[in-house]
Amino acid sequence: MSMPLLEVKDLTVTLSRQDRQIMALDNVSFSIKPGEVLGIVGESGAGKSITGAAIINLLVPPLRRTSGIITLAGERLDTLSPRALRSVRGGRIGFVFQDPMTSLNPVITIGRQLIDTIRTHLRLGRDQARRKAIDWLDRVGLPNPDLTLDRYPHQLSGGMRQRVVIALALCADPVLLIADEPTTALDVSVQAHILQLLRDLHRESGTSMLLITHDLGVIAKMADTVAVFYAGRVAEISPVKELFTRPRHPYTEGLIRATPALTAAGEIQLNPIAGAMPGLGALPNGCGFNPRCPKAQDDCRTIVPPLTQQDLSAFACFHPLERSLVQ
Repeated sequence: MSMPLLEVKDLTVTLSRQDRQIMALDNVSFSIKPGEVLGIVGESGAGKSITGAAIINLLVPPLRRTSGIITLAGERLDTLSPRALRSVRGGRIGFVFQDPMTSLNPVITIGRQLIDTIRTHLRLGRDQARRKAIDWLDRVGLPNPDLTLDRYPHQLSGGMRQRVVIALALCADPVLLIADEPTTALDVSVQAHILQLLRDLHRESGTSMLLITHDLGVIAKMADTVAVFYAGRVAEISPVKELFTRPRHPYTEGLIRATPALTAAGEIQLNPIAGAMPGLGALPNGCGFNPRCPKAQDDCRTIVPPLTQQDLSAFACFHPLERSLVQ
């Protein structure tokens, strides 16, 4: 068994609202092995993006990381000074944000943003950094990369901007890439190309990846392991094949069954999970999913279930599912 590249233990993030401390993430734990793709999936508000931001301390106040241990290749990140952490961001850890327009500086050329990032984290001269920037624009599939260097973000399409963001995230040769909903702001026709690009670059570089998405289809194509989040907690962690064939948490099963499917008559079939995820500060006692869960019993309504390892999966449920979804 290889040692984890990234290890997150008991990560807690709180939100200050008037005189209250509201839990946004509650003792979240997971790890990523070298070369592994870990997918984080769940409904909006589950805490997926907060987790990615908390790892590199990019939380926007009033969100604040209040406890937890985060290590990258054995080095504590949660105790680093702001200056030391800045050298990790964009260097050892690359980040692909949801909206490529807001993650690029609109008044600085694509070339300057790439070259400055490369020179900040790698010991290269300006000419070497320029050649590396052109090479990365070519690798992410942008036409005429030498000309693209002199363009501004608004002169590129959404798909082209996202390719630039991916190049920015990978140009300093990081050991970990955090991709937060990397296709959300793009047209459907562009999304498949971006996912294929991420798959290809992952295979080429061997970079580990934390892939944050609400789309189980993306998870099925990209991830090795999946962490299912619900209301700021980990509901289940499982290898991707095991998750889709034998989910253990009722919420995981609900997500899978809620995926739109075509019937024999060619109609779209929807099986949504009843109810809605609780908002911040409105988490019920016990398991956060218990008001929506068909298997909930008295213990589910009073005690928070711990994450329990069984076979290949870990799940936070007192009454896990035993049947397979494969008939």
